[in-house]
Amino acid sequence: MSHADFVHLRVHTTYSLSEGAIKIRDLVELCRARRMPAVGVADTGNLFGALEFSLAAAEAGVQPIIGCQMAISRGEGGMRVGRAPPPDSVVLLAQDEDGYRNLMKLSSRAYLQTPE
Repeated sequence: MSHADFVHLRVHTTYSLSEGAIKIRDLVELCRARRMPAVGVADTGNLFGALEFSLAAAEAGVQPIIGCQMAISRGEGGMRVGRAPPPDSVVLLAQDEDGYRNLMKLSSRAYLQTPE
């Protein structure tokens, strides 16, 4: 496919509870039908659909870009009147296999080490 002027990098699928509604197969089909050369999925706090997305996109000729939207706490230094500020949101994208491994580590650590 040709060079694109714009590529969506922050698409939320059904794996982003309350934030996304599109199923991965439907997303990939829309991208293929609209001749989008690539698309990035950055579900919130998880990589549950990464493998399914990667396989479906590659099969359809769409470059899959795997990412994750993570909440980053500013720690206690930003506390106001006894309340911690809400976490900041950042989208992290994997450039290669090492980046994907790092995303898996961060996502796992967030699940295992975040206080309830």
